[in-house]
Amino acid sequence: MRLTTLTLAIGALLAASSASAQSRDPYASTFSGNYDFVYHELQDTSNVGAHFDVATTVKHDMPFLAVAGEVGVNHFTGANVSSYLGGARLRFPNFSPSVLPFAQFLVGLYHCGACSVNDFAIQGGGGLDFKVSDSNDLRIRAQIDVRHMFDSVQGFTAVRVSAGVVIPLNR
Repeated sequence: MRLTTLTLAIGALLAASSASAQSRDPYASTFSGNYDFVYHELQDTSNVGAHFDVATTVKHDMPFLAVAGEVGVNHFTGANVSSYLGGARLRFPNFSPSVLPFAQFLVGLYHCGACSVNDFAIQGGGGLDFKVSDSNDLRIRAQIDVRHMFDSVQGFTAVRVSAGVVIPLNR
């Protein structure tokens, strides 16, 4: 129920972006470190997990287009899964000077060591970056993603809810 509510809230915020004011691109490149509160796949939820990404803006007018790369690891009882993904991130006009919404689509590799599985994966998602203060460019991220793995036996889908810190690499 909480996951459905969060998904609807983020979707409503992203849909409302067309009514908001535009602002300049806050960073050219970023690094983010994120803790995965929920990573759920195949009727099991990860005990602990994190993902890290680097993004750089390639289109500097609205909406901003960035190229992003992501590496993630999640631990389940008796197994670790990892992902290596890359793709595009669209950053939309701000709701306010302190909120930056985004949507992304990534493709890449899903790996389960204990399962001896390497699968092609696609991931779509989005979230909001919140500016911490006016005196610095640090942002806090809230994010939700849905990932599909194309397993040779039977494909499956995972859901991830995370939060993290976004650090600008340059302006």
